[in-house]
Amino acid sequence: MFTPAYSTRLFVVFILALLVAGCSSTKLAESWEAPEINEPPATKILLVAMIKDPVTRRFFEEHFVAEARNKGVEVIPSSAYIPHATDHDEKEEIIQVVRDTGAEGVLIAQLKGIEKKHRFVPGRLDWFPEAHDDASFYDYYYQNYRAIYRPGYVGVDNYFNMQFRYFSTRSEKMLWAGNSVTRNPRSVVGIIKQIADEVIGDLKGANLLEGGGFL
Repeated sequence: MFTPAYSTRLFVVFILALLVAGCSSTKLAESWEAPEINEPPATKILLVAMIKDPVTRRFFEEHFVAEARNKGVEVIPSSAYIPHATDHDEKEEIIQVVRDTGAEGVLIAQLKGIEKKHRFVPGRLDWFPEAHDDASFYDYYYQNYRAIYRPGYVGVDNYFNMQFRYFSTRSEKMLWAGNSVTRNPRSVVGIIKQIADEVIGDLKGANLLEGGGFL
């Protein structure tokens, strides 16, 4: 179980300490949408990152909002109205913030954990250059002498997991849920942009967000 403070430290420190040479990739591992949605797509939503540290929370929300803007979607960072997450811990206070923003939906983001998975890469024998039919003994000897053996090894993949839940402010019901997985993250900003792209894209695909008009 990850505590809020521990999750915050993981979000910042882990990415900076474990940069990898491989390519990073983000995808929605799972997503769900309500079977019956009887309301029009939202034109404005409020993003609430469940991160206790105010600086980290603001950093995440600002970059998520910027990427959403690039996708033509208006997302409001909750940190602009609630600088410190512990300042608003009553239901009435949260309701008032939602009213003040005019948001038609609320997207809650939460770090769920970071996993390491090991994989075995088998060894192989590479030939350089390739032998050809008219090679002489000396050519053949030289080519075999330059054969390169690459031993097998155990590789490590790092997975950054986040959970997202979308609620309508009209019905106050959850209309969408998704879990994002980023493999081998290379930068904090890059992760946030990839995650925002996947989440916003899926919400638009579910006809929960109206996009394209806000730039």
